Amino acid sequence: MADIETNWERDLAKDFILNTNRNIFLTGKAGTGKTTLLKEILEETEKNYMVAAPTGVAAINAGGITLHSLFLLPLKTFIPIRDAGHPMDFFCDPRQLTKHQKFNRAKLDLILELELLVIDEISMVRADIFDAIDTTLRRVRRNQAPFGGVQLLVIGDLFQLAPVVKRDVEQILGMYYKSPYFFDSRAWQAAQAVMVELQKVYRQEEQTFVNLLNAIRTGDRDPKVVDAINVRYEENPTFSNTITLTTHNNKANSINANELEKLESKEVSLDAKVSGKFPQNAYPTPESIVLKKGAQVMFIRNHPEDLYFNGKIGQITELGKTTIKVKGDDGITVIVEPVDWKNNRYILDEESGKIVQEEIGSFHQYPLRLAWAVTVHKSQGLTFDKAILDLEGSFASGQLYVALSRCRSLEGLSLSSKINLQNIIVDQRVINFSKENHLAENIQEILKIEKDSYNDFRLAKDFRVYKIGANLDLWNENILDKEIPGKADALILVKDIQIEFNKILAVSNNFLHKLDGYIKNDALAQGFLEERCSKAIGYFTKEIYNKILLPIIKHGGEYTVKEKSKVYLREVEAVEDSIWKIIEKLYHLSYREQKLFNGTIEYKRTKKVKTIKKKKVVGETYEITFKMLQEGKSIALIAKERGLALSTIEAHCTRFIREERMSIFKVMKEQKVKKAMAAAQKYPDLELSDLITKMPMKLSFGELRWVRLHMELNATNE
Repeated sequence: MADIETNWERDLAKDFILNTNRNIFLTGKAGTGKTTLLKEILEETEKNYMVAAPTGVAAINAGGITLHSLFLLPLKTFIPIRDAGHPMDFFCDPRQLTKHQKFNRAKLDLILELELLVIDEISMVRADIFDAIDTTLRRVRRNQAPFGGVQLLVIGDLFQLAPVVKRDVEQILGMYYKSPYFFDSRAWQAAQAVMVELQKVYRQEEQTFVNLLNAIRTGDRDPKVVDAINVRYEENPTFSNTITLTTHNNKANSINANELEKLESKEVSLDAKVSGKFPQNAYPTPESIVLKKGAQVMFIRNHPEDLYFNGKIGQITELGKTTIKVKGDDGITVIVEPVDWKNNRYILDEESGKIVQEEIGSFHQYPLRLAWAVTVHKSQGLTFDKAILDLEGSFASGQLYVALSRCRSLEGLSLSSKINLQNIIVDQRVINFSKENHLAENIQEILKIEKDSYNDFRLAKDFRVYKIGANLDLWNENILDKEIPGKADALILVKDIQIEFNKILAVSNNFLHKLDGYIKNDALAQGFLEERCSKAIGYFTKEIYNKILLPIIKHGGEYTVKEKSKVYLREVEAVEDSIWKIIEKLYHLSYREQKLFNGTIEYKRTKKVKTIKKKKVVGETYEITFKMLQEGKSIALIAKERGLALSTIEAHCTRFIREERMSIFKVMKEQKVKKAMAAAQKYPDLELSDLITKMPMKLSFGELRWVRLHMELNATNE
């Protein structure tokens, strides 16, 4: 993007997120580069972050997960106060929310270590959902600061997509909220957020068109604006290389189906390959795409080497089961190959302590969809060189602006029906919010103050011992939910430890209050703050070890000799591990790059003595796999029983096939082998990574190696 370096709003937003703990609402007109800026921030931040969105498709596009799955939110309307008589089948209050949310230890660790929560498409998030997130974070993190002390970066344009609220639900929400928008939630009112609006538009370069879009975006019902748009009206617009934007899904589907039917070429159905966990409501394309040669299609992904972009229109010039060629209106033809959309989950890396993503599913499909027509809603985020607007019918707030702003220029725009002043619909509540929230004149001074105090915030955060309480709460819940020997005694122990923890917590809160005074007092002698912190670390590590950790260690020791206690013993060890991490973190605290603890580290983990394993004989592992195969066990079962990766067992099988100790048909069905061989014979020179995309069925790389090896052996024998 040109001039991106001189865009001071971008720099301001990035500085706030990277170097402060201030909550930020990043907004801006269509095409101002909000998504690009988010990618930059996530690449540069050292904070533990998670990205979430209100819908499955939005979450996949943002590279994150849904808000409901992250916080285990029920599919009910949240009431921010105790039950006010609403039916709990459709509504939930804070108590019901707590009962619904059963966080396991992995999810608890994520929430406790979370520093930055990014919410994309924030305009679609209802106020009650926002309050439910705030309630969850405060409760689980045992921190009554807004969002439990987690920094928020919320992104979106309120003038585009509004939250979806059913009429009956809207009446109930009206009892608690001024509007269903997130900014009227109780949590946001307390968040002290800074709204940064990106001003520079990169999608449209023509200033006249930008001015027209701005007027429609803000609800300016000026006849001159409508007349300037209606100049683009055509009775019979040219549909070639052009997409039609409509207001209704059935109309878009009807146009696409009718245009496809007109083509006399052969119909080809392309089925997606879905692996692992990938919910249907997050599918980025239809699971089965029906295409014909000559069909008008749209790319729905950016190509890593810029061969195509999200929203590029073209025609299919060649179509087979394994080959698709699309010619764009720029005259360039590209060979289209299937791509993978990843469904990830967040996990906490044990070694680094960082929140990372782990793939749990994938959606393998061609990045195409029929493109004679698409709804305005589904065009969100896309850019078209040319588009036809068919906007007859009902309108929603912001719909006209979204439709018009998809196009790069006014010249590329055609109207199949004229618009009128009534089509310019903007929610007055959004207009009022935008007028009332703008950058303060002294925003740079505010930024400097926030940056200066960020180290102080981090120090106070690290001294909080709330994580101990959260782990004890989960331990207590797990004991209640399970049948274990000596259950009553275990519950009594946890309660006793919680009492001791509350005493430590009270001292911690008192120290944090004093610490705040030390930090703000410039008259204190040099080194006073560091000395007080060092003594506090010594005190808290001693109290935590003796009053909390030691009883847990002894309790775990008692259960090592009890029957039917393996699962529970792992739970106790997990709690023990979490407490050790808190002690170790306290010992290594630093402030402004200076280590704080200057005493002797009294409490260290006892390293577990590793059992010396018998040295394996060379080739022994292969023979174990071979024997299990001969016993009729499947590859998946062998991998599970041996605790090895599936790919490792597949590699063993490759060796057996190569040595002709075993036929490929021992591990692969004959019909599957024949189909794979037929496909492989068409592309004898392709590398495995390319050949696997040409397969008519889902294969692993190991299976494809077997097929190629089988073909080579057959050729040699012949």
